[in-house]
Amino acid sequence: MPRFLALEWSDSEARLAVASLHGEGVIVEHAFSVELTGGVRPPPPPPVPGATAGVEASQSGEFIVVVPPAAVGKQVADALSARGIRRIDTLVAIGRASIELRQLTFPPAPDDELPEMVRFQALREFNALQEDWPLDFIPLDENPAEPRNVLAAAIAPELVEQIQGTCQAAGVRLRRLTLRPCGAASLFCRRQADGGSRARLLVDLVADDADLTVMIDRKVIFLRTARLPGDPLVDDTSAQALLGEIRRTMAAVHNQLGGRRVESIVLCGSGPQHATLGQMVADRLDTPAEVFDPFEGLELGEGLQQGLPEHPGRFTPLLGMLVDELHQAHHAIDFLHPRQKPKPPSPVKQYVLAALGVVALVALLFVYRTIRIEQLTSEAAQLAADVKKAEAKAGETISDQKAAADILAWQAGDPVWLDEIRWLSERLPPAQEAMLTQFQASITAKRGEMRLEGLARSVDTLKAAEEKLRDPKHRLLGKETAENSSRKGYSLRFNSSVYIVPETQR
Repeated sequence: MPRFLALEWSDSEARLAVASLHGEGVIVEHAFSVELTGGVRPPPPPPVPGATAGVEASQSGEFIVVVPPAAVGKQVADALSARGIRRIDTLVAIGRASIELRQLTFPPAPDDELPEMVRFQALREFNALQEDWPLDFIPLDENPAEPRNVLAAAIAPELVEQIQGTCQAAGVRLRRLTLRPCGAASLFCRRQADGGSRARLLVDLVADDADLTVMIDRKVIFLRTARLPGDPLVDDTSAQALLGEIRRTMAAVHNQLGGRRVESIVLCGSGPQHATLGQMVADRLDTPAEVFDPFEGLELGEGLQQGLPEHPGRFTPLLGMLVDELHQAHHAIDFLHPRQKPKPPSPVKQYVLAALGVVALVALLFVYRTIRIEQLTSEAAQLAADVKKAEAKAGETISDQKAAADILAWQAGDPVWLDEIRWLSERLPPAQEAMLTQFQASITAKRGEMRLEGLARSVDTLKAAEEKLRDPKHRLLGKETAENSSRKGYSLRFNSSVYIVPETQR
């Protein structure tokens, strides 16, 4: 049963979610946050443009709260151990502030050429990108015959090492390193019944940060993260700051898309505070706004059924990452497994496959030869047995043929009575002139005889019948006549025989 942990952390807290797959449904077993504790130190000098921001990003007065990676891992490990979770494959999400991001444009090109083109161009246009930086990208255009636009993202190797060290300290296995806004966008797009062709702005409030992600056709086309002075759900100043950031995002998208506008705003979260904030955004920006509950539609474990975490909206990216991984969907950005040019087939592999093919062919021929020999041997034995049976039947057939010849010879002289009866019926007068009262057919002295007894209307009728009953094959003999009074209309009774002359006597 596949089971994964999704994890992200900031300077103040770590958020964790565990989900598994049962059949085709995703079950969210755990979703909780861990308050991180650490030391403090003076703020560092301003960062170099394009440099990545790590876990040391939040300010407290004149100092920065510092939670070393090992300390983060230890506190995460304790929280997982308390829930009986150990050595689990983990998906880690990082925010926009931890990477360098650019939109790049290229001439028409097929998908398999894009990875090399993106890295070459990114090395020229990114501020801090080096050859050893992990780089991944989101294709914004699908048609290889038209200019290609991509959203390219790069991360410093030092930050990747910190994240790997944190996972080792937490006792979990790092499986994916993804971009936080992309996970939230993926979960939202999965819930949409329409095709997602509208330009939507997804707002996810993550502690003091707000992820602002614009999607069209279920694809991320623009994203940024803004630092807020507080929680806009409870602080009016922070709410006003959020409105300003949303306006700036909508203006940037308007310029980037050639005049196309954001058509709706989606606020990740649930409850009356999010509903109130969503209504304020809709009223102030004159744009439809809605609230998106990330846990809605997902099956919850027993613990979550009793109550969701305090800030459900903050778990939107984690849930999106888990659902994608459990359904084996491609993550929009994965720094551990970035898009790469397909590797050419290895010649060694080709040679091995060819050798295996030859071996398989030889083995197949040997098996075929063995099976064929067995078949032929079996067929030969069967044919020998059939020959013996045929010889025995041949002797019986010769005897039967001799008996049949004798029968045919004996029957050769017999007339075909059906033919003779038909011949007789064609030559007798019609029933109004004569009728038979008795008919006998027999063979005497090698010839056939038809004895006729009947009644006739007149002598002329009998004479006419006598002429028709004589031909080379038949002879009329023994004619006797007498007066008749038993049947009105027939005055004469006759009695005669018609002999069938054998063929040898004609």
